[in-house]
Amino acid sequence: MNNEVAKMGEIVGDWPFVSVFVAARNEEANILLCLKSLQQQSYPGKWEVLVADDHSEDRTSEIAENAARKDERIHPFVVPDSTGKIQGKALALAHMAERAEGDVFLICDADMQMPPTWMQKMVSTLKPGKVDLVNGTTSTIGDNWFSAFQAIDWLLPQGTFAWLSQLGVTYTAMGNNMGITRKAYEATGGYFQIPFSLTEDFELFKKARSKGFNLIHLYNSDVFGISSPQRSPLDWLNQHVRWMNGFAQLPLNQQWVFYGQLLFYPILFLSLFSSTSELFSILGLIWFVKLLYNAALLSQIKQFHLLVWLPFYEIIFWPAYFTCWLRFIFSKSVQWKGRSWKKE
Repeated sequence: MNNEVAKMGEIVGDWPFVSVFVAARNEEANILLCLKSLQQQSYPGKWEVLVADDHSEDRTSEIAENAARKDERIHPFVVPDSTGKIQGKALALAHMAERAEGDVFLICDADMQMPPTWMQKMVSTLKPGKVDLVNGTTSTIGDNWFSAFQAIDWLLPQGTFAWLSQLGVTYTAMGNNMGITRKAYEATGGYFQIPFSLTEDFELFKKARSKGFNLIHLYNSDVFGISSPQRSPLDWLNQHVRWMNGFAQLPLNQQWVFYGQLLFYPILFLSLFSSTSELFSILGLIWFVKLLYNAALLSQIKQFHLLVWLPFYEIIFWPAYFTCWLRFIFSKSVQWKGRSWKKE
């Protein structure tokens, strides 16, 4: 038995029972691959998968029901209609938590595919009283500029989050690849008691942190989940505008990293026209060091094929995120999963 997992004795004394939460809405193209990846887990303990269909308008529910008939560990259901402020994915998660039998909750999106080692590594990282939340690594796959841009955009912040979390500095949880002990979840009051948010993972993280529970980010292939890339730049923009609802709630001493990058590129460009050549040289050196740092993060996770796209990512980062920031500032609603949500 893994010694780290043996330390989880205050949960069950052995490999704990795991409940995996899969919230799904209009995921007929992805849900079966997601469930198959979960069925192939090497986890030695007991586990179950709860699939909450959030009123899909396609065959998501039918596919999940068919999978459940072949595997009794899969438990699909349709999310009841909302009777309060909580809705969307948060409502689906709340109902899954009520039905769950596990002592550890793992959460993944319906468009995710997890490696066979995912469940075991996520659980073995949890050490109740020391680490009660864990994030895995997420990226997209593809061979064109847009999917490569998204993959790099996923991986670079996660690599930084991982080493910062070892120092006790944490920014957020990522709800497409995360875990939390039942003890920590219940201490927050659960999603029925947490204020509704379009970034429900961030709200759960904030509540858990306020209760003294700690998060560790993992950045390795054992927990490397593959997510479907956004199909168009507009979908990417809507996704990131939704995320910025959570980002806007961060303290200013954590927001500076984003705004620092957003300001850096136009300052670098304007320094070309400065009468002081040393300014451009200094900024150019900073950019080169940043490029090397990002290359090291991609290499650490063995995504060497993305290195060729890294200079392109550096070029497109500013216009992409400046557009995202403007959209967030001036929009009154967020479009996501076929629904329109009022901006928080």
